[in-house]
Amino acid sequence: MKIIELREYKIKPGKTDQWLDWMREELLPYQESKGMRIINTYIHQDPDGTDYFIWLREFDDEASRQAIYQSTYNQWWITEVRPKVFELIEEESIQVKLMHPLS
Repeated sequence: MKIIELREYKIKPGKTDQWLDWMREELLPYQESKGMRIINTYIHQDPDGTDYFIWLREFDDEASRQAIYQSTYNQWWITEVRPKVFELIEEESIQVKLMHPLS
């Protein structure tokens, strides 16, 4: 059964353009090259002016999701990419919701 991830990140103040550029130019293409299907990406601004990056990713099932995670979030990701991610977004703000179709 297909799984959709709804992911939400709070972007640090003044970092929205940098985050969006990096996502478009590097992170999304990298993740797609590893087999992730990106359904869409969104920006939401709350009433206080805080920007949130929201995106949807699709996987065939939990087994394929886990396999793609293993391939994507490797040692290179941990040492090279992850630190930069948290320069731009609030680590404690990350929310991931797994959604399953009703039929």
